[in-house]
Amino acid sequence: MMMPTRRSCRELTTLLGCLCFWGACSGPGPSALPDADVAADDASPSTETVAADAVPKDSSPACKAGDRFCAEDDLQVCTGGPPRHALDCAAHGWSCMDGACAAPGAETTTEREWRERLVALSAQNALQPLELDSYGGWVNAPSELGTPVTGQYFTVQKLNGRWWFVTPEGHLFLSKGVTDVSFLGANLAEDVHHEALEAKYGSEEAWVAASQQRLQLWGYNSVGPWISASMGQVMPHASIILDAGGHAPRYPGFAVTDFWSEGFEENCAVKVQALAAPHVEDPRLLGYFLDNELAWEPNWATSLTLLQNYMDFPPDAPGRAVAVQFLQDHAESAAEFNTDWGTALGDLADVEGLSSAQLVPTTENADRLTREFAVVAFTRYATTAVAALKAVDPNHLVLGCRFHTYHWDELVIEAGNHFDVISQAYYWDVPPVEDVDRVSALVDRPFLLEEFSFKAEDSGYWNVKNFAPVVPTQKDRALAYEGYVRSWMSRPYAVAYHWYKWFDNPANPDDLLSGDNFGLLTPGDEPYEPLVTLVAEVNRQVELWHASPAGRGP
Repeated sequence: MMMPTRRSCRELTTLLGCLCFWGACSGPGPSALPDADVAADDASPSTETVAADAVPKDSSPACKAGDRFCAEDDLQVCTGGPPRHALDCAAHGWSCMDGACAAPGAETTTEREWRERLVALSAQNALQPLELDSYGGWVNAPSELGTPVTGQYFTVQKLNGRWWFVTPEGHLFLSKGVTDVSFLGANLAEDVHHEALEAKYGSEEAWVAASQQRLQLWGYNSVGPWISASMGQVMPHASIILDAGGHAPRYPGFAVTDFWSEGFEENCAVKVQALAAPHVEDPRLLGYFLDNELAWEPNWATSLTLLQNYMDFPPDAPGRAVAVQFLQDHAESAAEFNTDWGTALGDLADVEGLSSAQLVPTTENADRLTREFAVVAFTRYATTAVAALKAVDPNHLVLGCRFHTYHWDELVIEAGNHFDVISQAYYWDVPPVEDVDRVSALVDRPFLLEEFSFKAEDSGYWNVKNFAPVVPTQKDRALAYEGYVRSWMSRPYAVAYHWYKWFDNPANPDDLLSGDNFGLLTPGDEPYEPLVTLVAEVNRQVELWHASPAGRGP
């Protein structure tokens, strides 16, 4: 496992000052939008950069805004006023030369790219520091982005073609979050990891303070699900999953819920009373997730389509009656039905006797009908669940149902008819921009990426128990994070990304394949410094990337 890199006190103090959590910064903010990433010139020195040996210590050279220079081993950036500290090169074992941090010896390609990106992003962040309100909203956002309407709670608003959250103080906000920030520890259980946190911090209050400081230092402004409730009391949060459908009563042996059953409706009412009612006046709550990754198509929970599952429900199940009627309504005759499904029915009334084995979609029409039925079921699900939620809490946003991936356009379009924000996970090396770029022309809603992650081989884990892309080192993880976040958040529809997760999945001695490097922290509460060092700078660029007219990723 990689040893942490120590930051100097000066660098930590400056970084926290630039992040402005949660108050106003000194110094001017951005006066105009960047054309793209001003840091995209990497760490190559400007032709107008003042060399370190030409600048006396603590001097303020005459240079134009954006130029970098060295004051001994401190990299500074010109602002048009007093220069600002950008990066302490010496804290990373580097020297400052020609307006950049230089490595003392040979580097791998990853090491060089990581250093150059850290220098470039740090300089850009020093040049255009964010000023934030008490929720993390962007106080010094350029006026040309538009003027949001202030409400009592978080809202989403589209301004000049781009979607944003808006804080209760009336400032633009993008949710940069982490899941599983819990005092229970890496396993979310009262086990040795929880006991270690208790021993280290002494109390949950002390742990919350330290964790909030870490999150803010690393540029995060919110937390996602599976957190300690105490974290949601100090930071904006999207932590509540209602389990409207996921934990509703099911017929024995089934992985899906009958959305036409009384049990589903009753479960929605019970869940919102238990989980939403206490948060009706919570100003830090971004909104609610209805569920987590339900099976709208075959996944790890079921190998059957939703239509197949419904046709296998008990004969008296209301959802089965809906599925039978759907199939009958979408065929002109038994002959047409037989052509679509490869059956040998004599009459459409015989659909009643079909089972899942006879409804495997093997033709284009059968596949289309399978998806159409899933959309019908989704409409019933979303209509029922949202109505139950809004009856209890009309104040907060509906953040969707956490699709486990990008499914298909018609389902996402229907989600836009019910949800304020469409949420999904996406565990690949690039975000789902190809799909969402396409569908965003048809559904005018913001999108929230509720889970993504990268794992590294140098963590010492097998990294095979749960899926996510695996890269060689923690610095590769950091670079992958930048590419993913920049591509996603440059899109006008993207309002959030939540990293999975705070701690690694620990190795279990009883399971040789266990252990996944998902975390910003080890199970022992130690940060992966090469990861979080670059992540801090990436997260502080996100508002500028999202606001940029260029805005189409790296």
